Amino acid sequence: GEKSEANILQSIEDSREVDAEKLLVGLSIPLVGGDVARRLLAAYQFNELIDLAENTEDYEIFSSLDGIGPEKSRSFVNWFKDEQNVRELNNLLSEISVKQEVKEASGNKCEGLTFVVTGDVYHYRNRDELKAYIESQGGKVTGSVTGKTTYLINNDINSTSGKNQKARQLGVPVISEEEFIERFGE
Repeated sequence: GEKSEANILQSIEDSREVDAEKLLVGLSIPLVGGDVARRLLAAYQFNELIDLAENTEDYEIFSSLDGIGPEKSRSFVNWFKDEQNVRELNNLLSEISVKQEVKEASGNKCEGLTFVVTGDVYHYRNRDELKAYIESQGGKVTGSVTGKTTYLINNDINSTSGKNQKARQLGVPVISEEEFIERFGE
């Protein structure tokens, strides 16, 4: 009885500290997923970001950030123009504290390079872990192959997937995870 009660109360207290990125994603703002939330929080502190979104009349204020165009910026700012959304967020913020880790690059092995990761990975636990490593080394990871992509990482380099085809069409090298580790690994 008492131990269960103490555990429940402790769990409630522990859940009051929320990661800024997870909170932004959890607000279900249209077009604002994990990638957009990370990009916004890389440029602004959480409170500064919310204050700016609430008080600006420039719906495209965030469109100058890499990976956030006018449509995503408008969607983000527009969400904060709805009084009900702001009221609910403020009620939530009165019950929780928001933590924001400042993630600085720990190395520069991928500095200035842009990667797309697709398919299964075998050396990293999952693609998110590989993405985190690339970002920790100063690189960027995007979701689609463009002319700005430096490498497509795919363990099936001969795949006929859309990303592989696009990479070949644009002259973007397709490398395996092992080749990535040889070139950019620890």
